[in-house]
Amino acid sequence: METEKLKIIIVDDNKTFRDAMKLFLVNELKAEIIGEASNGQEFLNLSAIIRADLVLMDIEMPELDGISATKKWCLHNPLTKVIGVTMYTDKVYLLRLVEAGFKGCVFKTNFFNEITKAIETVHCGNLYFNDNLPVE
Repeated sequence: METEKLKIIIVDDNKTFRDAMKLFLVNELKAEIIGEASNGQEFLNLSAIIRADLVLMDIEMPELDGISATKKWCLHNPLTKVIGVTMYTDKVYLLRLVEAGFKGCVFKTNFFNEITKAIETVHCGNLYFNDNLPVE
């Protein structure tokens, strides 16, 4: 019996990067991409959102940023596993991500090297935040 594919939603305003993430996740992790959005508002409007095992969420986007969208969604759906995907390395963002309900975070510059470990960690119920984040 085949194991069920991980159902992932990708939210990023950069279509080229979103397409690269999708290609990697499907080919390398055998994941199923069940939804895509280019901003937080589109994400909140996705009907597939309730079926997602995991959401990969860009932080800085037009219309509704990833932190606000995640906070809105996780307020009523706290078990949703959201991993932030960002360029920001400032500690203040780490704290905001945790407060908003994110279960992990990876940097865009290291996405393809790190996302497999991040997904495995978060999917198993643990938090994953990059070792290079400056935490006191």
